[in-house]
Amino acid sequence: MKKANLAIWCSAASTGEEPYSLAITVAELFGQIPSNVKILASDLDTHVLDKARQGVYPQERVAKLPESLLQKYFLRGSGAHADHVRVRPELQSMLTFRQINLLDTSWPMRGPFDVIFCRNVMIYFDKPTQYAILAKFVPLMAQEGLLFAGHSESFHHAADLFKLRGKTVCGLTETAKKRACRSEGR
Repeated sequence: MKKANLAIWCSAASTGEEPYSLAITVAELFGQIPSNVKILASDLDTHVLDKARQGVYPQERVAKLPESLLQKYFLRGSGAHADHVRVRPELQSMLTFRQINLLDTSWPMRGPFDVIFCRNVMIYFDKPTQYAILAKFVPLMAQEGLLFAGHSESFHHAADLFKLRGKTVCGLTETAKKRACRSEGR
């Protein structure tokens, strides 16, 4: 992944809706598709990652988007593909797709990430496994980085690592920041 001024990791990208939504949000915020923002989109399942890489979706998947966003960020299919849309290549250029198993002992990337999305994934793991994954996020996060979780997820058991900053948003605790600095030599 190329060095970016803003680095985002979507750790459970599935078929790509979340990372593409993030890319659209960032592009709208900047008023253009920025070259200094990179999104790592990962998942365990290589089949869903292949679908995400293609960026092709049935029109009903994007039906709730405003027409202005559809025109800006999607190409409409024609002929046999008239009922599909494709993410524009310039938006896709913000994303890198990678197969990553959150349960692996090490991950094939380096931080720091300004934002990590790990939404509706941790509910599938027991508390010790959740803690182990959260602990591996710490050295990958920027000091003021944010971790977004799902509405049904709670990380009270990892209060030494993350503090709640909103209903589903966490930041590193001071203890975790110091630990990350020591481990990365920051």
